Amino acid sequence: MKHFRTITLATAVIAFSLALFIPTSKHTLKGKDERNELVDEHQIVINSAPSSLDSAETQPVRVHYFVKVGDTLSDIFSAWGIPYLTLQEILSADLESLQLDMIKPGEYLELIIDSKTRALLALTYHISLVEQAIYTLEEGGKFAYEFKEIESEWRETLYSGTINGSFSVSAHKLGFSSTQVANITRILRDKINFSRSLRAGDRFNVWVNQQYLGDHPTGTSEIQAVSFQLGSREVAAFLADDGRFYDREGNSLERAFNRYPVDSQYRRITSSFNPKRKHPVTGRVSPHNGTDFATPVGAPVYSTGDGRVVGVRNHPYAGKYLIIEHNSVYKTRYLHLHKFLVKKGQQVKRGQKIAISGATGRLTGPHLHFEVLVRNRPVDPMKADLPISSSISGKDKAAFNIRVSKFDSLISEGTSSDT
Repeated sequence: MKHFRTITLATAVIAFSLALFIPTSKHTLKGKDERNELVDEHQIVINSAPSSLDSAETQPVRVHYFVKVGDTLSDIFSAWGIPYLTLQEILSADLESLQLDMIKPGEYLELIIDSKTRALLALTYHISLVEQAIYTLEEGGKFAYEFKEIESEWRETLYSGTINGSFSVSAHKLGFSSTQVANITRILRDKINFSRSLRAGDRFNVWVNQQYLGDHPTGTSEIQAVSFQLGSREVAAFLADDGRFYDREGNSLERAFNRYPVDSQYRRITSSFNPKRKHPVTGRVSPHNGTDFATPVGAPVYSTGDGRVVGVRNHPYAGKYLIIEHNSVYKTRYLHLHKFLVKKGQQVKRGQKIAISGATGRLTGPHLHFEVLVRNRPVDPMKADLPISSSISGKDKAAFNIRVSKFDSLISEGTSSDT
């Protein structure tokens, strides 16, 4: 491939970059600065306007684009003169991952564009500092999808705090995000009334595993354990290998999962999870990241676990679909729906009817496509080791007890970020 031409528009670049960072991004402003520092280190070209392509002679140009409030992928492609057919091919390549449906304001894309033909040669969506979804043009105008993860490290930290005001206020003082606070209150919602049970001076400890790229936090973290000392009473929760939280005795603090999102008469599987499947419509090798059930239009669809609806979307190929976040580890997706019965942000229970199955999107006939994601990676819903029991089993109890002991040791040693 020819060398990329750098287009120097320093003043415009600065104004452009500042204008395109919005406070509704999932990253904080601190995270934005760290990300830009990494961008500078890797010498990524930043272009400020589509007109820049006109002076780029014949070299491919790399565009570094921050997503604005109200942007759609269609708008972005149109602004840079990229044909609508290319957008369709990109969305087709993205069908099994649906990564591009998750883009938020403040995140950024890299586009490699032929300066003369305006053909898109490659698109990279920077999901985080360490995760990239890459779409590369192949012969015939199709795009290949690749998920790339940059090597990173995880660091454990114990945070200790004292209730002064609400738990939310106290946790924010320690540096916790609103999402982390919501996760903690969700985990212990049946054990603590956070609006009434906490008193000034009550202590809490949170053991967190945080991801870093070099010295830069990526914004991804996972709570390993949490405890509250409410007078003489302790309430604690510990993350087990199955992705659920349990008390000290190994009793689950979360309800178990159902493996099936449909009634028994609709559980015939027409297409299984298969990372090497040939797509029945396009004929290309395309991973099938879920399980298809032979549901007629009108069949009820149920949530397989307690959780929160984080996505209610309509996609040209996936059709109408839902995303439910069950905890920091598990998500489920339900595709090709006819009608939604829940709204984004709504809390749902295991077994609750959430949708009506349909035949929307690109498909050969009516069915429900069901996915389970573990830490945002698809797994086989019918074979994965899902949390379907109410307590830690004997074979896993020893490892769980080691985790509990480690948490207690961290507290007793005082190795925490205390406030």
